[in-house]
Amino acid sequence: MTCKESLFALALVLSLSGGYFSGVQAVPDIFLYTNDFAGVLTLDEVDALDSICYELDRLTSDEIAIVIVNTTQPEGIDIFAVELFETSGIGKEDMDNGVLVLVSTDEGLWRIEVGYGLEGILNDGKVGAIGRENLEPYVGAGDYYAGVFYTVEALAYELTSDPERVNEDGYDIKFLRIDYWQLGVAIIVLVVIGAVTKGRVFLWIGSFITRGRFGGGRSGGGGAKGRF
Repeated sequence: MTCKESLFALALVLSLSGGYFSGVQAVPDIFLYTNDFAGVLTLDEVDALDSICYELDRLTSDEIAIVIVNTTQPEGIDIFAVELFETSGIGKEDMDNGVLVLVSTDEGLWRIEVGYGLEGILNDGKVGAIGRENLEPYVGAGDYYAGVFYTVEALAYELTSDPERVNEDGYDIKFLRIDYWQLGVAIIVLVVIGAVTKGRVFLWIGSFITRGRFGGGRSGGGGAKGRF
């Protein structure tokens, strides 16, 4: 068994057993497409990244998940990435065409995890070069948005370079299903928060209207990582 296979098997065991031992926080819930848990992106930057990922999803059905966290400890970035990929189901079901771009700010680490269905296009060497050339120079200088933007742009270029993979008419992207009980509670909460914030909260809502879950894809255990 190779090192990659061993890593993937360990992450799968952790996932099936609940992922974590008592007292250890699980990987976060993530949504389409940008998830900034470290607070290093502005809302406009999140919207810009979401727009690129949405267009790629529409044209090819490929899903890119962008996740920025403070730390991946205690698991470490390799196990954290696989666990997050599997739990969130990045990529379409039965197509496994997802990509995870993971950045850990406090650790100074990044990892790009690739789904089974895209490993022929995004091999480990190509993904490593994309991370080193696009992510590291900017993120290392504190510009997280530029680093992630150019990385996603490079990934999208590779995934659309074959015309046969691109559907100009687009794919039907399924977004968040509405739970009307939760919607009612959310409306009440928003009204209260809106009064407290004097309406500013409603400027933030647009960023979440189209956000939904990923499609149910699987990680291939491939990809690359680096330090910035």
